Amino acid sequence: MTTTQRRLLFVGHPDAAEVSQWTSVRDLASQLGWETTRRFSPDFVTIAIATDDVLGGVCTPSEASTLHDVTASSIPCMRAGDALVRLFDSNDISGSAY
Repeated sequence: MTTTQRRLLFVGHPDAAEVSQWTSVRDLASQLGWETTRRFSPDFVTIAIATDDVLGGVCTPSEASTLHDVTASSIPCMRAGDALVRLFDSNDISGSAY
């Protein structure tokens, strides 16, 4: 099995309001050949998707550490809804614009 260089990292656990957007991002990413993961690896993650809680600092120490590592690695991190609008709807999923 070959691995793709385009990998989405999911950080946190979506609440009821976020589940449908996370599912949409995951499903569309899969259709477009992206790999999804919950493990951070700076050499392989292209974009991170985080919950509102994680982005707001209401998270576990592990999630906070992952978010810090993502930010320190200059990897774009956004909410699932933003990813759908900015990346997938425009078909600009390379991450190079962010």
